[in-house]
Amino acid sequence: MNGSGVQQWSVIDSFGSDRRPEILLDNGYGVQNRYPHVWLRNNCQCPSCASAESRFRNQVIRDFQFSSTPTRIQIISNDKLYVKWDDSHESTYDLQWLLERNFNEGQEHHNNQQVKWTAESFSAIFRSFEYEDVIKSDETLLQWLETLAVYGISMIKKCGLDQDRVKELAARVAFLKKTQYGETFKVEVNSDATNLAYRSTYLQLHTDLPYYEYTPGVILLHCIVQPESSGGESEVADGLTVCDRLKEMDVNSYETLSTVPVNWIDRGHDGGYSFHNINVAPVICEDNYKNIKRIHFSDHHRDSKFPVSIDKVHIWYEAFEKFVKIAYNEKIICTFKMKPGDILTFDNHRILHGRKGYQGSRLLIGGYLDWDLVKSRTRVLQSQLSNKNKNYL
Repeated sequence: MNGSGVQQWSVIDSFGSDRRPEILLDNGYGVQNRYPHVWLRNNCQCPSCASAESRFRNQVIRDFQFSSTPTRIQIISNDKLYVKWDDSHESTYDLQWLLERNFNEGQEHHNNQQVKWTAESFSAIFRSFEYEDVIKSDETLLQWLETLAVYGISMIKKCGLDQDRVKELAARVAFLKKTQYGETFKVEVNSDATNLAYRSTYLQLHTDLPYYEYTPGVILLHCIVQPESSGGESEVADGLTVCDRLKEMDVNSYETLSTVPVNWIDRGHDGGYSFHNINVAPVICEDNYKNIKRIHFSDHHRDSKFPVSIDKVHIWYEAFEKFVKIAYNEKIICTFKMKPGDILTFDNHRILHGRKGYQGSRLLIGGYLDWDLVKSRTRVLQSQLSNKNKNYL
C-alpha cells in the first residue's frame, strides 16, 4: 500500500457492463468503481480546465464536448489515472481523489453524523465549554461547533454578564443573522410585544421562526438574570428522536406530518417595526435522501388557514396529536435551569425548546447563526488544524 492509501489499482474496461461510456477501475480490494467519461472530462484537473487556486472549473460549458471518448487509459505509478481523449486533450487524476468521489450506491447516506438522545441520555451528551476557551482556542471552537452538529445542543459557561457576549461568540464563527427582532434580542417581560416569549407565563415547546422560508439554524441564548426561586427552567426535546418514535409507532402519521403543508404565520410588531410573515411547509421537512432537514413546530404560529382538502384535516390532527404526546413524554423532554453567565446554544432546525413560567425578573440576550456559516467555519477549522497537526509530525 502506498502513502495515499491506494493499493494496486487497475483498469478493467473503458465501458460499463451495460456498455455505457464509463471507465471501470478496481481499487485493489476487489471493489469496482465506475466513472462516466463525461464526468471525468468535465472534472479534468489540468491547469487549463481547473483553477490552480480554487480547483473550480475553468471550462466554458457552452463549448464543452459532452461526448468525449478516451483513446488511452493508464494507471501511472499506482496513484494516478492518465486519460488521453479523442480531441488529444490529456487528463491526470489522483486515485485517492477519485476514490473520494466514487459513485457507489448508498454513499450519500453516510454523511449523517447526528446522534439522537432522550431524557435518559441527555446528561451524557450535554457538553459544556468555557467561554474564554472558545474565544481563544480554535481547537475548542471546533469542538463546540462539532458538538452542535452531532448532538444539536451544548452550553457555554463562565460568559459573564456583558450583554455583547452573544455578538462576540458569534464573531468567532461568522456573523449573526438579523431578523425582524434585530441582530440580537432581549427575552424578557414586555407587555407591548406580540411575541409570547416576552411573557412570564409558560412557553410551550417550539422551534423559532417557522414562518421564515430560511429559518435560522443555531440559537444563542445568554442568561443575564434568572429568578432565584423556582420557575424559568428551560425545557428541551430532541426533535429527531420524536420523529423516530413517531415513525416507529405509526409510519402513516409520520408521512402525514412530512408531506401535508401547514401555514406558519407571524403578524405583529417589535421595537416599532411591524411585520406579517407567512411560510408554507410541513412539520417535518426531509431532504432528497429522506433525512430530516428541518422541523417546524410552533403551535401559536400555526395559522388557522389550513391549505389542505377537508379529508386530510382529521388525519393531520391525529398525527399531530401523536407527535405532541411523544415530545412531552417524560422519557423524551428534559428540564434544566440556566444560570446567569450561561449561553445555551442549540440547533433550531432540530431541538424543540420552551420555558416554564416564572415570577420576578428574567433576562436573556438572544441571537441566531445560519447553519451555512457554521458548517463553513467548521470545514475551515478542520482543514487548518489538520494541516497544523501535519506540520508537527
